[in-house]
Amino acid sequence: MSEMEWEITTVKTLTVDDQKRVRIPDAKPRQVFAYVNNGDGTLTLTLAKAEASEPFPRGSLLKYFTPAKDKAELDLLSGGSLEHE
Repeated sequence: MSEMEWEITTVKTLTVDDQKRVRIPDAKPRQVFAYVNNGDGTLTLTLAKAEASEPFPRGSLLKYFTPAKDKAELDLLSGGSLEHE
């Protein structure tokens, strides 16, 4: 081979629909991308890694369920009635 080697890359095109959506074939559902308009007619998409955490890790709500709290709730309920007068 000569000193000048050509690298031919595959170019894929995407079309924006009427709702300004673009389908990225390699993207997975719910993936988030950040984009930058480079100002020269090009956009740069970067996969944004969202840190997904459990909303309520196991045991995190136990502080809300205590015998004292249960008694307070029952005391509040004992004064009410479901029957109409």
